Order: sequence, then structure tokens, then C-alpha cells
Amino acid sequence: MALGIGVVTSTQGRGIVSETHPLSLGAYNLQPAVEAFYQTCDAMLVVGSRLRGNETLKYQLKLPQPLYRIDADPAADGRCYTSAHFVCGDASLALNALADRLEGRLNVDPAFAEDMARTHRQVVAALRDGLGPYGELVDALQAAAGTKFNWVRDVTVSNSTWGNRELRLHDAKAGVHALGGGIGQGLAMAIGAAVGAAAYDTGRKTYCLAGDGGFILNLGELATAVQENADLTIVLMNDKGYGVIKNIQDAQYGGRRVYVDLHTPDYAKLGEALQFGHRRVQRLSDARSALAELTSKPAPTMLEVDMLSVGSFKTAFAGPPIKASAR
Repeated sequence: MALGIGVVTSTQGRGIVSETHPLSLGAYNLQPAVEAFYQTCDAMLVVGSRLRGNETLKYQLKLPQPLYRIDADPAADGRCYTSAHFVCGDASLALNALADRLEGRLNVDPAFAEDMARTHRQVVAALRDGLGPYGELVDALQAAAGTKFNWVRDVTVSNSTWGNRELRLHDAKAGVHALGGGIGQGLAMAIGAAVGAAAYDTGRKTYCLAGDGGFILNLGELATAVQENADLTIVLMNDKGYGVIKNIQDAQYGGRRVYVDLHTPDYAKLGEALQFGHRRVQRLSDARSALAELTSKPAPTMLEVDMLSVGSFKTAFAGPPIKASAR
């Protein structure tokens, strides 16, 4: 980035550079403003990315051309998108060698950095607008987490709408997500991240974002978190149902809902039984004080967000976005 080159990542590549760096788009890759910005770029270098359909609008996202690729897997050449040139090799070795050859030879448009920063501001503003009341929760969590934390996310509406792009990450090992798309893995992964942070003395607290539908699949792991005294705060988005399935049924099946409503535990009583800290918030204006209380000690805790009281997202999420032409 010292060469003036911008960076955008996949959701799993987040934090390879700080997401507050002015030349980083973070994981904002699918938005129309980013696609338009791409068309002003001279080229794109893709390093170690599969260019998955979920992150390329089912392969309809227009990427800059020419498209160059570096990957340790020779089979990645031409996968999903045609490569103008392909280098099979270790990412770090190849990038360092490339940087050595480019140093002092690039003539970067002086307007590039501001164009990229403006695009980033636009897409963040659009995301925040779609969150409706939940933007306040994002702010509260970022304030509580600071810059040194683990951000573990289950597959849930909240992660798909904002967790995959916010909070801002500053380290490539700070983000953990179930890339395969299966729900219910978040808690177990978060316990592992918290135990690992303690074992290696990283000083990171772990935050786990989960929805009630996926969370209940591995509910018993709460006992593991308490037993191991994991420095972990669970942010449980509780709408008493499978939120994304409801949205899909509304969008694609005329609102005919089946098998999406759930009977969920009283997490306050569960916390008392298992001896972990718990706070339920029905107004997101209370989230900051609740998080301050829950995160004051290195122990497993839960912030339960009562989504039925808070209300809905402004923009409903009904699966990964695709272009109309790709339907």
C-alpha cells in the first residue's frame, strides 16, 4: 500500500491490512459504487482468492481488467474469472518480489486515493442506512471492542448484513467466520478463539455474533465456555426465529411462512443456571452500558438483543445478492 495501491478483501481475508487504512475498502466488494469504482482502475491483482459466487454477485461482478492472479494452487488459473496472467506461488514471496520490482516505477493518479476513500464512505453510508436502528449496536460494539479483539461470526442475518464488513479489523487473524455457510458453528469457534487468545497471551477479548436460530444448535457449549472461563462476549440477536428464511419466504413465496418460528430459552435464567453474565437489551441506547458491564471482567458473558422489541432492519436480507441479469 506504500506504493499507492488500494486493497479490497474477501470476508475471510479481512484484516490483512487495517480496515481503517485510507487505501482499504475492507470487505466492501459487492456494492454498486465499488463496481463503478472498479471500472476506473487500470488493473486488479487477485491473490489467493477463489472469487466465490457469494462475493462476486454469482460471477456477474465487473472486476477491473486486466485481471492478474497469484495463487499457490495452479488450478486457480482462470477459475471463475479469466486471468490475463497467472503466477503460481506463495502469496508473501510473490508479493514481496513484485513490490521490489514496482518500487519507484509506478505513476499513481493523484486522485486515486480520494476516489477510493469516497467510494468507501458511500458504501459504508449505504450499509448503515440499511441497518435502521441497528447502526447504534455496531457503534456500541466497536467502542467496546476497540482495535484489539477477535470477531467471530456465525451465519446469521446480522452477520450477512453488517458483521462480515463491520466491526473494523486490524489483524488478519482477528476474524473468524463459517465460510461454508452452515449455522451453529459460531459459539464453538468463539470458544476456541478465546482459549487460543489466553494460551498465547494475545490480550484479545473475543466477541461472538450469533442469531438465536443457529445458536440453539450448540447450546450446550455454553457450559464449555464457563468451564474454560473463556474471555468471551456473545452478542445474541434474538428474533425467536430463522430470520433469513422468513425473509426468503416473504421475497420468493409470497409471505407463506413455514417452520421458521422457534421456541427459545429464557437466556437470563440459563445464564443464572450456568453462571455466566447476561444482559438483555430492548433498546439499543442501552447497549453501551450493558457491554461496559459485561466486558469488565475476563469471563463468558452474553448480550441478548431483543430484536422483537428493537424492530426490523430497514433493508431485509434474503440471501446473497445477485444481479437481476443473473436470476
